[in-house]
Amino acid sequence: MKNADTLKNRPIGEISNENAGQITEFMNGLLANEYALFTKTLNYHWNITGPRFNSLHKFLEEAYNDLLETMDATAERIRVIGEVPISTVEKFNATMKLNERNGHDMSTSQMLGDLFESNLMIQSEIKDFLKKEDLMSADPGTEDFLVATLRDHEKLSWMLKSHLE
Repeated sequence: MKNADTLKNRPIGEISNENAGQITEFMNGLLANEYALFTKTLNYHWNITGPRFNSLHKFLEEAYNDLLETMDATAERIRVIGEVPISTVEKFNATMKLNERNGHDMSTSQMLGDLFESNLMIQSEIKDFLKKEDLMSADPGTEDFLVATLRDHEKLSWMLKSHLE
């Protein structure tokens, strides 16, 4: 067992400070992008118009509620690692890679297309990070969490794409 100072009181045990730092950096980036996607989805929920208003309004409400749960679970996973999640709008804005859009100037198809593309970007980032076998083997709990999050984004992408066809 490594000495307690080295492990920084990590609840999951054997993960090194270096690995925890790299994983946390990625997870905080994911959290920021989830926040951006949540905000976009909420924005589009408020601004959707047209003949499919009712069904899309409900669909987007379910999607942003699911994203809120994902954000909470991501922040909690960072705490499990023994680190601190980012938690201010300023830090989210500085960290996120997704661009914000003004929903009231967009068509329904543009909104759904933007959400689709944002989901694909998050999926791509998760897949790339999962390829870092040295980090994932050190933290199988986070690997499992990321695979589940990836599946959730794949499902949402499929649903968004279905609305676009």
